[in-house]
This record gives sequence, C-alpha cells and structure tokens, in this order.
Amino acid sequence: MTSVGAANTSNFVKAVDRRNHRSPSGAPIRVCHVAVADLWAGAEVQLAILLRSLSKLEDLEVSAVLFNSGRLAHNLQAAGIKTHVISETDHNALSIVNELRNYFRRHPVDVLHTHKYKDNVLGILASLGQGIPYVVRTIHGAPEPFAGMQAFKMTLYDALDHLANRRVVDRLLAVSLVLRESLVSRFGIDKVTCVHNAVDVDEIGITRDPASLRNELGLGHRDVIIGTMGRLASVKGQEIFLRAARIIKDRGRIAKFFVVGGGPLRDQLVGLTRRLELEHEVLFLGHRNDNHDILGIMDLFVLPSLSEGIPLVLLEALALARPVVATAVGGIPEIVEHGVSGLLVEAGDANALAGACLRVIDDPAFGRQMGSAGRRRVETAFSAAVMAADVAKVYRTLVGTRESS
Repeated sequence: MTSVGAANTSNFVKAVDRRNHRSPSGAPIRVCHVAVADLWAGAEVQLAILLRSLSKLEDLEVSAVLFNSGRLAHNLQAAGIKTHVISETDHNALSIVNELRNYFRRHPVDVLHTHKYKDNVLGILASLGQGIPYVVRTIHGAPEPFAGMQAFKMTLYDALDHLANRRVVDRLLAVSLVLRESLVSRFGIDKVTCVHNAVDVDEIGITRDPASLRNELGLGHRDVIIGTMGRLASVKGQEIFLRAARIIKDRGRIAKFFVVGGGPLRDQLVGLTRRLELEHEVLFLGHRNDNHDILGIMDLFVLPSLSEGIPLVLLEALALARPVVATAVGGIPEIVEHGVSGLLVEAGDANALAGACLRVIDDPAFGRQMGSAGRRRVETAFSAAVMAADVAKVYRTLVGTRESS
C-alpha cells in the first residue's frame, strides 16, 4: 500500500476525466459498492442489509466488488446481487487497483460507493480516468486505535483517505448525527449527510419456542431475564452490567443475567462474577447463532456501553419489542427516546443502571409499553427500507434524476 500511496497521491487532486461520463438517459443508475469485507461485523452487516434493499429499487442497478470471499460475499450472492471478488490474499495493493480498473472498464459505473479506508483509497485510485462521475463514502464509525506497525500503516491510510474524502468524494454518509457533526467540522455541511444504520425488520423474528429455549438454558418460565449482548470488551461496559446485577440482587430481586458474546475480557468478567458472588445468577452464553431467539426471551435488554455509534443489537432488540435500558452515548439517544422507547442512563454508573432496570422489571406494563414504542420507532426510522430510500436519494441527487414516486 505504501508504494501505491506514494505513487498516486497526486492523482486524488486531479480526478482525471471522471465527470465526463453519464449513463444513457432513462437508464438505471449503475452503483458499484467496493468493500474490504474481511470481517462479518457492523459495517459488513449494514452493507448486506443496504444492498438487498437497494436491489429492489427499479431505477438502480447495484453490484459489489469485495477484497475477500467470506460471509458478506456469500450473503450478497445468495440475494442475487452481482458480486465480484478480488482477493487480497492473492493480490497486493497495486494489483488490486489494476484488477479494479479492469473491472470498471468492463462494467461502467455511475456511482462508486466505498466504506472503509482501504477500499476508499484503492477504489478511487482505480476509478481515475474510468469515467466514473460520482463517489460516495459511508463512514461507519470513529477510527479504532492501533499500535506499532499497524498504527503507522493506518496513519498513511488515514492521510490518503482524508485527502480522497476532501478532494474526490462527492458525498459522505454518516451513520449517526453525532458522527455527522464531527465530519461537518472537517469537510463542510454540504458534503455530509446522515443515513442511520438500520435493520431488516421483516427478517427479525423468533424461530424457536421460548419455553423450549428457557428449558434448554435451565430456566423456569417465571424467571426474570435481564441480558446484554455484544463483544466482551471494555468499551461495551459489561463490568458495569455485572455490578448493576449485584445491586439488583442486593435489593431483593430474583433475576437471571445473560452475558451474550465472546471477546478478550471473558475470563476477567467471569472472575468478577465470582468476586461478586453471582455465579448462580449470571449465564455467560458466548457467541450464539440464535441471537434473535435469545433476545426474544429477555424481559429486559441492557446496553451498558461506554461508547457507541448506532448499535445493531439495540435495533434488533427494539424490533423484537424488548424494553431496553441503555447508556446515553454516541448515537444511542438518536434511537431511544427516554421514557418512551427505553430508559437512558449515564455511562459507567452501575447504580443508575440498576435503578433503571428495577423500574422496568417492577412495572411489567411499563416495559411492554416501551417495547411496543421501540418496535414502532425502528419501523418508522431505522428500517432497511428507510435506509435504502435515504441512500438512493443521495444517488439520484448526484446523478440528477428525479426520485421515483
């Protein structure tokens, strides 16, 4: 990547001939998404949801070029979306650019849509001189910290990415209003649009009998279940969740507490559970392939994160009409209206978290009311159809076509 960056940095400010091309009048807008796709995490899940929804719009022709063959590639191919893989295990950065350039020559594109540092930089380099009029970039969240050589590489990527975003990218899509504010300060208000993350509401549902699942987990049908779900990492706040569980027990409530997910802090959290004498109350369920079923048997879903964007698991819990208690960080207050579709507390405060949980479990009718409101909130503002419509509007505005009715 270093040699490619050094050799092509000046090309970003030239954007050779990329606005000389237009698709035939009345033809669908040809949109190609380029993504690294080395994981199956938030950005990849969102891309799958988005492309499946965009593919249903008659005035768009969507495709994807991925740098890895994995779950995202299989997901898109199964949905009938034209997907091409240029494997980064078989190509260096320079050959990826060459392969991409050849792809663009064979498959004309009106809008190039990128998602992360690497695919943005390489995708734009490949697009120069290929007659691609417009570039859109989704910023899926704040950059993660790195160390050592990886930190050096990311510094280079970040510099090239920033230059590409400023001089070549036509529209930046932020997944939350908080992120949008940060990007506006760097790139200007006209370039940045907020398009919230979303879930496909029609695909979220219970597939197993709740009583059977409870029995499998050793629970009675009357056990109150308070759970959290996510990567076991300090930023997710599971330690605060466990301390809140101790407070709830001390106040005489009988409940079971789910910690769902895997990650580097598992042993540390299990040790804390022992020190808090919660071995019989807390169940560490690890990574699950039946997350919706697990969420569905929770009487209360808790998200104690110290930092977040627009968390997918929160949207899924709301779509399942689960009452939620979450911390008021990042984009969470954009999703949860306090006292209506959930309760919000300050991050890092175990007492406040426990108090909010007690308010919900002590008033089941209030919990059901919030769960119903949360479901409506997702359907109206955070559904896949809404996200696709917002993104399609950006494409149409750039290309100059009118929105379909």
